[in-house]
Amino acid sequence: MKAVSVGLLSAVALIAQPVGSGAKPLSVCELIEHRMAYNRRIVTVRGQVRWGPHGDWLAASSECEHRLVTKGVVWPDVIYLAYPNNQDRDLDSHAGFKADLRAIAKDKERLRRAGFDPETDRLYRTYVGLFVTIEDLENRVNPGIPDFERLGFGPLPLGAPAQLLIKTVGDSVFVRPPR
Repeated sequence: MKAVSVGLLSAVALIAQPVGSGAKPLSVCELIEHRMAYNRRIVTVRGQVRWGPHGDWLAASSECEHRLVTKGVVWPDVIYLAYPNNQDRDLDSHAGFKADLRAIAKDKERLRRAGFDPETDRLYRTYVGLFVTIEDLENRVNPGIPDFERLGFGPLPLGAPAQLLIKTVGDSVFVRPPR
């Protein structure tokens, strides 16, 4: 057991970069559970970053017990990650700030130098940004229609119940699975 603990500790690489106001970050689970209270507010959130061919998202931890269900359709415990686009027709893409691309690039470079492998490592990050959700999620579901059940943020069939318009990122930590 001691060898497993030592192995896990040595598998963690820290990439420290302060973000936000110093407030304790919210979890993905907390934000989704209280999504209307945080809608259109600047938040600090920490979670596991997941990615796919059409974007990235933050996933809730496996301890998250909250389930968001509308008309029998279960929404994933994820927050879609996007950058503000104040020129977009969709007001859900607008924010009163621009992303700090310099800080985001520095964080990405720190990860690269530390040997982060997106194919195998798990990445945890803290984001600061504008939290956006859809007030009437019950009108954005199609029960029983595969790949179109949830019409939320991000690509189908993900359909996240919320998105975060990224202002900055930091406190990146990755965990390398034992080989």
